[in-house]
Amino acid sequence: MTNNLVNYGTTDNGIAVIELASDSGGEPLQGDATAVNTYTHGMFRDFDEAIIRARFDDKVTAIVITGAGEKFFSAGASIKMLNSVSPGFKYNF
Repeated sequence: MTNNLVNYGTTDNGIAVIELASDSGGEPLQGDATAVNTYTHGMFRDFDEAIIRARFDDKVTAIVITGAGEKFFSAGASIKMLNSVSPGFKYNF
């Protein structure tokens, strides 16, 4: 499974690797900085699918979650996304 939000792969020794990846270059922050690997609705869905895929693969014995790029794992939840959802969604997110 490979798309621009979550990449999934397995190694020969039973390790599932789930990589969180930036969507469309990130969101503008202060100055020239951008949010890296922000957690959005799409990433939430794709991440869940990757976890389920690994859980039901009898060959997988461990899951490694990593972030795309060299500097960051994830900037966290997308503020833009959180501003557009209900308080109930935010609470359960």
